Amino acid sequence: MEGKYFYYPDQVPERKHAHVFIEFEDGGTLVYEDVRKFGTMELLAPGLLEAYFVSKKLGPEPREQDFDLQSFQTALAKSKKPIKSHLLDQTLVAGLGNIYVDEVLWRAQVHPARSSQTLTAEETKAIHDQTIAVLGQAVEKGGSTIRTYTNAFGEDGTMQDFHQVYDKTGQACSRCGTIIEKFQLGGRGTHFCPQCQRRG
Repeated sequence: MEGKYFYYPDQVPERKHAHVFIEFEDGGTLVYEDVRKFGTMELLAPGLLEAYFVSKKLGPEPREQDFDLQSFQTALAKSKKPIKSHLLDQTLVAGLGNIYVDEVLWRAQVHPARSSQTLTAEETKAIHDQTIAVLGQAVEKGGSTIRTYTNAFGEDGTMQDFHQVYDKTGQACSRCGTIIEKFQLGGRGTHFCPQCQRRG
């Protein structure tokens, strides 16, 4: 939401919105800045990490070894929520934000407003697999720089160069040529292809 980390190998310049300073033994400092003050930070001993995720009701990390397909299918089958809203709430899988949910659902060819419990086993598997693929690619590309995001070294991410649907309203779908549309779902701008992602 605008919180950022900056790494300084030597001296830290005066920063108006710096709230947390983490000093390393090599003399470098990691600084957390948050203009809007939405971010939170908690320090946990390694042994408490699993209990923390359970207490926060956070879903698993989107990695093959952690994100169990069967558990995901079971959770979806019990919910009438639109799949986009369900993926954003962090209980199914951790780490999906608005941009990447749009990208996952485009790749899986699932309409964002579909009720979670109406998804077929094939569609559920596609969403599961594409969640792992999209977030893995996003990490590899350093995230998406849409407005102001940079990494701790002040470098832009490049994942936005690989977006297929997010922020592409009015452009042709790269898969079928249909014009990408945008609508509001659960208060979030939602991009989709009306041909590839039919409501069904």
